[in-house]
Amino acid sequence: MNNQKSNQNTELIKGGVMLGLGILLFITGSIDFNAVAWKPYLRLIEGIGLFFAVVGGWNLLQYFRYKKNPAALQKARIESMDERKLWIQYRSGNNAFKVGVSLTYLFLLIVGAAEKSLSTDLIWWILAGIVVVTGAVYVVSLIRYENIY
Repeated sequence: MNNQKSNQNTELIKGGVMLGLGILLFITGSIDFNAVAWKPYLRLIEGIGLFFAVVGGWNLLQYFRYKKNPAALQKARIESMDERKLWIQYRSGNNAFKVGVSLTYLFLLIVGAAEKSLSTDLIWWILAGIVVVTGAVYVVSLIRYENIY
């Protein structure tokens, strides 16, 4: 029981630190600095801050949810150790990785052949598409393997 309480406190600290760091980075990225060297990175810092804030908030939400209902925490831990689910997640991740790497390789070949004729906007849209397709392959594989096995 003491180990479980220690683990919960660790999750609380992790969630709080991530939320605080995320808010700090988001505010820092929102401030318009006069230094020209910082200008290109402000949106990146703001985006990383938003990501940290969302992940930290999610961790805190789960912490308080599980603190209210310890039986749900026990059930979630047991389900997370289920070998069938772990295998399905591993296999789905493997499929998504293969598709993502293949698409990235093909894209690099196309960029190498086209060189300067591609616009930077098109390149960013293709990269975003690769990320979306990789995520979609993971989700579709999860659903497919859940139905099969």
